[in-house]
Amino acid sequence: MASKRNAALEALGAGAPPVPAPVAVEPEPLPPVKPSKAVAKVMVYMPSKVARKFKEIAFIEDRKANDIYLEALDLYLTKQGHGGLGGVTGR
Repeated sequence: MASKRNAALEALGAGAPPVPAPVAVEPEPLPPVKPSKAVAKVMVYMPSKVARKFKEIAFIEDRKANDIYLEALDLYLTKQGHGGLGGVTGR
């Protein structure tokens, strides 16, 4: 049985130079959300390649995948005119 290629792992194993960070200005990382009664667990179904991409981005940026998900939600809420996560939660 042939195994699937994982370009990121192959690059790490081959001693390839690290992937350069994106050139675009990135927003400030959101402060970590501490689990409390005000935090809800949510299960999201997404294509496996998309989930892998989120994990890859988190690995490259040395962050948790949850932080990447929250950043994506923040950008979406901002785009929709809700003021991002801070606008919804009233931080």
